[in-house]
Amino acid sequence: MSSSTWPTDGTALADVLEPVLNVVEDDDAALTQAVTDVAEALAALGVLIVDRAGKPAHGVTDERAVIGALATYARTLARYGHLDDAIEVGELMDRVDRLGQRPRRWRMAG
Repeated sequence: MSSSTWPTDGTALADVLEPVLNVVEDDDAALTQAVTDVAEALAALGVLIVDRAGKPAHGVTDERAVIGALATYARTLARYGHLDDAIEVGELMDRVDRLGQRPRRWRMAG
């Protein structure tokens, strides 16, 4: 995903991010599920995450994909003068980043 554009025609970025944007502040379980849902939506839309050189990034976690989309959304908000909203999205990015740093809990099958 480029740093300044949203590559999908006809789908609003805010709509794709809605599950993450609407999570209650202290509900990490709901945020984890929302991150998964948004990452799946990004993949279904064919959104490609790229590195700084513009080449496809490999091994991108759900959290990194969602943070990239949130960063694009925050820049758009700021560009249109919605600075308070952009700051809130930045804080949400920090929450999502912290999720990605937590150790994963493995479940036993069966």
